Amino acid sequence: MGDAPHLDVYSTSMEKVAHRSVKDEVAERFATLIASGVLSVGDTLPSERDLAASMGVSRETVRGALLILSTKGIVSIVQGARTKVVSADVGNLGISALSNGRVTDYSLEDVHEGRLMVEARVSQLAAARIGEEALDALSALIKVQEKNTGDPVSFLIADRAFHTIVYQSCGNAVLSDLAATLYSYQLDDRRRAVGKIGAIAQSIADHREILAALVARDANALASAMGVHERRIYDSTRAVLASSKNEENT
Repeated sequence: MGDAPHLDVYSTSMEKVAHRSVKDEVAERFATLIASGVLSVGDTLPSERDLAASMGVSRETVRGALLILSTKGIVSIVQGARTKVVSADVGNLGISALSNGRVTDYSLEDVHEGRLMVEARVSQLAAARIGEEALDALSALIKVQEKNTGDPVSFLIADRAFHTIVYQSCGNAVLSDLAATLYSYQLDDRRRAVGKIGAIAQSIADHREILAALVARDANALASAMGVHERRIYDSTRAVLASSKNEENT
């Protein structure tokens, strides 16, 4: 996998929507993957090069984010070896946009309705405000996703990066953080869902539609593409939850 373009597109969008560094934001996204169960204790992370490509940031940013997690005892960094998750206790990192509760406490139906509403407004703003660097980064991330059709974890890392760029491009810190938090709901089940045959390919096709709408600066087309994508996420996640429930009852 080649290096991602050294755009660090988050450095531009993050200045607009939040007062935290890019490496802090990337560290939070790693923490969310751990808190949600996509990454478990004992799992080894892809190389810095692959992580940079999957997240659309520079290797230096990835290195800084992992160092933050290392100092908190969440990951172990050993020279010459892959970084390993050693603790699932991410503290106040990760899913944190909703200060009065955890998004994982809400029903799938409520989160689905919330995503549709929030992403509709994000679409209106992002279509008007997204910059060329962000569009280039989204295009690069789709290429990364195409190389990870058989790896649900690597795909989800790139998928989250893709959605984060869209959210942050709206230029509103509250909407961006809220959309990212709602995205994080049931990520452990999303890992199972995208492992189904054809699921990743369908998500990539949806991402192409989203990118095309952004390139055209077409807010209505973007809201429609985001809505279709979210409904697929809802349906596939619901199917996984139903399957798990049936297994428990047998």
